[in-house]
Amino acid sequence: MEGRTDRPALSLSGPRYPGAPDPASRLEPLGVPFAKFGAILSRQWWVVLTTVLVIAGGTAGIITSMPKQYTADAAILIEPRRTQVSDLQAISADPGEVSSLIRTQIDILRSPALLAGVVTALHLDSDPDFVEPGNDLLTKIIGQIHRLLSPISNDTELSPQQKVMLAATVLSGKITFANELKSSVLRVMVTTKHAALSAAVANELAGQFLEFKRREKFQAMQRAHDWFQEQLGGLANQAREAEAALESYRTQHGLIDLPDDGTSGASRTTSVVRQQLSEVTSQLAQVSRERAQKEAKLSQARAVVNGKQVGHVGTLPEVLMSQGVLQLLSQETTVAAKEAQLAASEGAGNPELIAVRAQLSRIQARLAQEMSNIVQSLSNEVQTARAQEEILQRRVQQLREAVGSENVAEVGLQGLRAKVRATRSIYDSFLTRATQLANVSGIQEPDASLVSRADVPLGPSAPKPLRFIAVATLLSTVLGVGLACFIERLRRGFGTPEQIEAHLGIPCIGMLPSAPARARMPGASGRRALKFAASLDKLRGHLLAQGDHRPKVVMISSALPEEGKSVMAASFAANAAAAGWRVLLIECDFRRPSIAKLFKLRAGPGLSEILAGGMLGNAETTLHEVSERLHLIRAGRAKGDPQELLASARMNQLLTTVRARYDLILLDTPPVIPVPDPLVLARYVDATILVVRWEKTQRAVVQDAVRAIAANQVGSLDAVLSRADLRRAAQSSGRPATLYDYSATYRIART
Repeated sequence: MEGRTDRPALSLSGPRYPGAPDPASRLEPLGVPFAKFGAILSRQWWVVLTTVLVIAGGTAGIITSMPKQYTADAAILIEPRRTQVSDLQAISADPGEVSSLIRTQIDILRSPALLAGVVTALHLDSDPDFVEPGNDLLTKIIGQIHRLLSPISNDTELSPQQKVMLAATVLSGKITFANELKSSVLRVMVTTKHAALSAAVANELAGQFLEFKRREKFQAMQRAHDWFQEQLGGLANQAREAEAALESYRTQHGLIDLPDDGTSGASRTTSVVRQQLSEVTSQLAQVSRERAQKEAKLSQARAVVNGKQVGHVGTLPEVLMSQGVLQLLSQETTVAAKEAQLAASEGAGNPELIAVRAQLSRIQARLAQEMSNIVQSLSNEVQTARAQEEILQRRVQQLREAVGSENVAEVGLQGLRAKVRATRSIYDSFLTRATQLANVSGIQEPDASLVSRADVPLGPSAPKPLRFIAVATLLSTVLGVGLACFIERLRRGFGTPEQIEAHLGIPCIGMLPSAPARARMPGASGRRALKFAASLDKLRGHLLAQGDHRPKVVMISSALPEEGKSVMAASFAANAAAAGWRVLLIECDFRRPSIAKLFKLRAGPGLSEILAGGMLGNAETTLHEVSERLHLIRAGRAKGDPQELLASARMNQLLTTVRARYDLILLDTPPVIPVPDPLVLARYVDATILVVRWEKTQRAVVQDAVRAIAANQVGSLDAVLSRADLRRAAQSSGRPATLYDYSATYRIART
C-alpha cells in the first residue's frame, strides 16, 4: 500500500524493539518479590490496617473481659535417696535420666487420685470456679469444654464423688510445671482467681505428693521385706533337702568326711577302702624297705662266709658281729697269739704247740659254723620279708580296684556338695539382705523434699494486656501483610509496562491516567488534566522518535469493551492536532459507535455509507471538521456486514487516498475478542495500539488479543495502559511515587 511503512512483523517469542528486556527474565515469581513490599503496602494499606484493628482490638476486648489470675508456685527437689548398706539399693528402681524422672513425677502430680485428694482437703468441690462455669465468656467456654470432655452426664445431678472428679479435672488445667535443663528441682505453679487459694492449692499439692512418695517408699520396703521372708522359707527348705540328699548318698556309697587338715579350708571326703589302701600302702613300703635291708645284710654275710675271710673284728660286717662270733673271734685271737709265740720259741714238734694249733682249729671251725648259722638266719628272714611283700602287693592291687569303683560315686557326691554350697550361699545372701533391710526400714526417707513453700502472690500474673496486645498486633500485622500479598497475587491484570513487556513481548509505549471528561479536553486546566496531556505527549513522542519511518495509519483497539480505546483515540487525535499535525480520526466501530458523543456531535452518515458506495469524496456530509487540523469520519449506519465492509476494496482505497493528505490517520476499531472486525484492518495499517485497562483486563484475555492481531498484522504492535493510577503504578514498579508528577511540572513550565 502506498505510503505505509514496512516494519518487521511482531514475534510473540520475545520483545522486538532494541534494548527491551527478555520476557522470561521479567516474569514474576510465584510469590510477591520482597522489593515490592512497600508498593504492596501502599496499595493495600487498608487490608493491613483492618486486619490489625480487628485482631488487636478483639484481643484487647477479650483480655479486658478476662478475670485476673494469680499464680503461686512451690519448689520440690526430686532426688531418689538410697541407704548405702551393701547392695540394699538393688531393691530400688534406677532413677535414670533427670528428664525422664521429672516427667514421671509430673505425671504423678497430674494423676486424678492425687488431685482428688487436694480437692477433698481444700473442699474445692464446693467452689463454683471448679464445678460451674464463671461469669465471663472465656471461663464459660472453658467450663463447657470441661463438661463435654468429662465422662459425667450433664442431664443428671452430680454425686459428691462426681463433683470431686469434675473439680479435679478443672484443677488439672490450672496447674503448670517448670524445670530447668538437667535440674532436679520441679516448680509446681497453680493459677486461680484468688491469690490465697493459689498458694493453698500449691502447698497442698506438694504436701500430698510428698506424702505419696513417703508411702510409696515404705510400701516398697515392706514389699521387699515380705518377698525376702517368702524367699528365705523356700531357700531354707531347699538347703535342708540338699544336705539330706548329700548325707544319704555318702552313707549309701560308704563315703566319710575327714576333719580339716588346715590346707584346703574344708573337710575332705574319703572311704574305708581308701583308708585301708593308705594303710596297706604304708605297710608295703615299710616291708619293702626292711626286705631290702635284709637282702643287703645277707649279701654281705655270704660274701664274708664264702670268701672265708674271717679276720679282725673291724673287717666283719655288722650282721656277723653277734655275741658268740665276737667271743670266738676273741678266743681265736688269743690262741693265735699263743700259737705264734710257741712257734717262735719251740719247735714244730712241740706238743704244746700242737695242742694250741688243734685248739685254734677247733675255734675256727666253731666260728665258721656260727657264721653259717647267721647267714642261714638272714636268708630265712629275707624269704619271710619277700613273702610278706607279695601279700601286701596283692592287697594293694585289690584295694586300688575298689577305689576306682568309688571314684564314680565321688563325682555324684561332688555335684550334691556343689548344690548344697550354692543353696546355702543363696540362703545366706538373702538372709543377710533381709537382716539389713529390717535394720534400715525405719530410717528410709522419701525420694522428694519440699525446697520452698508457695507464698501468697502479691499481684496478678495474668492477663498481661500489653504483652497480649503487642503479640496480637505483631501477628495481625504479619497476617495483614500476608493477606495484602495474597490479594496482590489475585490481581490478574497489568499494573506496569514491565508486566506487559514480560508477559506479551510487546512494548508498552504509554500510560493514560484516569481523568474525568473535562480533564481530557485540549486546553483543560488542573493537575489531572496536565497529567493526562503529558501522557498523550509521550505517546506522540514515541511516533516522532521514529522519524521518517513513523506510522501514518494507526489502528487503536482493545481486547474487551470498556477499556478506554475510544477515549484514547479521541484524546490522542485532539492532542496531535493541537500540536500542529493534520489528523484524521475514522470511527470503524459500527456496532457501538461513541466517538461522536465524545466530541458532542450528532449522529450522521459516515464510514458505513462511504464503504457501502455512492458517497466517496462527499466531504460535506461524511467528513466533519472537529478543529482546524482535526477531521472526523463517524461510523454512520451500517448498510451491510461490518466485517465485509471493512475488508472491502473501498476501505483500502479510502486509506490510500487519505495517506497523502494527513500526517496521522487513527482508526477506532471494535474490541478484538468479541468481534473480528479489527483483524481485517490489521493488514492496512502501519501500527496497532492495543489499549489495556490498568489492573482490570485479565492477562490471558489480552494475550489472546495479541495473538489474534499478530496473526494478521504486518506493521508494529504496541500497548497502552489506560485509566491508570500513576502513583500506584510507579510504586508497583519500585519507582518513586512522584515520578509522573515531573512531566506535569515540565508541561506547566513549557506552557
